[in-house]
Amino acid sequence: MRVRFEVCVDDVEGVLAAQAAGADRVELCAALSEGGLTPSAGAIAEALDSTTIAVNVLIRPRGGDFIYDRHEIRAMRRDIEAVAAAGAHGVVIGALTADGDVDTAVCRQLIADAGGLSVTFHRAFDMARLPREALAAIADLGIDRLLTSGQEATALDGAPLIADLVAAAGDRLAVMPGGGVTASNVRRLRDLTGAGEVHFTARTTVDSPARHRNPRASMGAATATAEYTRRRTSQAAIEELIAAAGAR
Repeated sequence: MRVRFEVCVDDVEGVLAAQAAGADRVELCAALSEGGLTPSAGAIAEALDSTTIAVNVLIRPRGGDFIYDRHEIRAMRRDIEAVAAAGAHGVVIGALTADGDVDTAVCRQLIADAGGLSVTFHRAFDMARLPREALAAIADLGIDRLLTSGQEATALDGAPLIADLVAAAGDRLAVMPGGGVTASNVRRLRDLTGAGEVHFTARTTVDSPARHRNPRASMGAATATAEYTRRRTSQAAIEELIAAAGAR
């Protein structure tokens, strides 16, 4: 079975690395340290202008929980309109109620705004109270894809639930494991879950090009040294994972 590979990236350089490595699609985000937020309009436009692979854009206005007020909902709807106008291939959404159920009312609004774009339900699912009922609600909404770690810290830990979700979803939607997916475990994850898509980051740390450095000030990072490092997507790491999956 051919596996499709989605790489989570936070800049245009990451998009280009994913394309060069042979990935099928990227999820474009900002602030991966927050679990991912909606990227800027400029970043979206530049990514779309620079690549030929599919670009799905995360729609998430803030970190934290997935229970949104009316202002956040309006912001997400406006972001989707902008993403669609920019020519993105899909959006990545998710919303829950305070009781831990899929907020179908909010999701319907977001899906309607997406028009014909592909829609992925993100890892808000992993905070849902009843995963099988949540899967049914997502499928009933007509969503194309579910990203999940199986409600565990990593997709490998959550593989038993992911396998159940893959079987329950059938051909109604794709269930895509994500969370801690690496070259060393992707083949086992495939075998355990039967999933036809995988989602992963392939990050490395590089030194800043700054020659002048002020060790006394920090721009909000935990330590001042973090100002002079950058996190980047590694083309080599993507290629390694794709090869290790053994599904091409």
